Amino acid sequence: MSGRRVLMIVMMIVVAAVIGLAQRPARTPLLDSRGKPLPFGVPAYHKPDVPLGTGPYKAVMSEEKGLSAHVAYYPADPTKLGAKKLPVVVWANGSCLYAGNRYRQYLTEIASHGYLVIAGGPIGPVELEVGPQENPPVRRRGTPAPVPATAPNADLEPRVTTALLKQAVDWAVAQNREGSGKFSNKLDLAHIVVMGHSCGGGLAIQEASQDSRVSALGIWFSGVGLARNSEATMLDNIKVPVLIISGTEELDVAYGNAKSTFERMKNVPVFYGWRDELEHIGTFGAANGGELGMITVRWLEWQTRADAEAAKMFKGRNCDLCSDPAWHIRRKNTEL
Repeated sequence: MSGRRVLMIVMMIVVAAVIGLAQRPARTPLLDSRGKPLPFGVPAYHKPDVPLGTGPYKAVMSEEKGLSAHVAYYPADPTKLGAKKLPVVVWANGSCLYAGNRYRQYLTEIASHGYLVIAGGPIGPVELEVGPQENPPVRRRGTPAPVPATAPNADLEPRVTTALLKQAVDWAVAQNREGSGKFSNKLDLAHIVVMGHSCGGGLAIQEASQDSRVSALGIWFSGVGLARNSEATMLDNIKVPVLIISGTEELDVAYGNAKSTFERMKNVPVFYGWRDELEHIGTFGAANGGELGMITVRWLEWQTRADAEAAKMFKGRNCDLCSDPAWHIRRKNTEL
């Protein structure tokens, strides 16, 4: 390994450590008007049409015609893309929450790197834009499972579903064919990535198992069993590269789901990593999605644009995440 490469890895570890400290959920967080914790504080509010993100194509958030049950994120000025097309990312929230602006920080960051991102659920209250707020308690070995708390009319409340994820893909395909629309012939439909957090990760597994248009799958703090009708047999139908990320066992209620999902997967490239001291709520609510935002963009650039530099985070015996002592990495069917 060259000295320059070693230096780059060391610098990345230092940067990641600083990011991790700066974007770790506060131990005594503020509370919102509903009494919910604000582990990453409250981001400055911006109207949906204000371009945001650190990527080269600052992105906006919008409810689009024909997509009333979703929120779209995309570069504000498509002329800056030139001939570059936008891969499509379809996202399902944690708790299958029906609010497409819940992960605004994270999804805007992705879109600002040249993606059309579609999240299930319409724009909800601004107060939700802080990202996931409450880390679910982890059940200790040998203790009985708690009885799930059921809110009044919980079954009547709308939730993101696999059908909504499919609708998002259908809409993107139709928009690419639309002669006069803003996305006309501007989408890279060879690269449609479906991802989700917690309950939404279970939905993403379902969608990837039954929709041949999906080219890659991202499972965040999730696995089979974390959404209705999400079964292990679905994994046999997954034919695309997979990313699985979770928190540490003591702080992530889905640690076991993620681990067992990795172990059950066969014949497809899978990158699985879990991080020390990372909670189930991740860093989605941190500025630009925090460390997870950076990892997501690198993985997408590798999967959708074959970016060799981005791939170094995941490929090779000395991949960047492999060299970070906070991360624990396992891989299957991937080139080392």
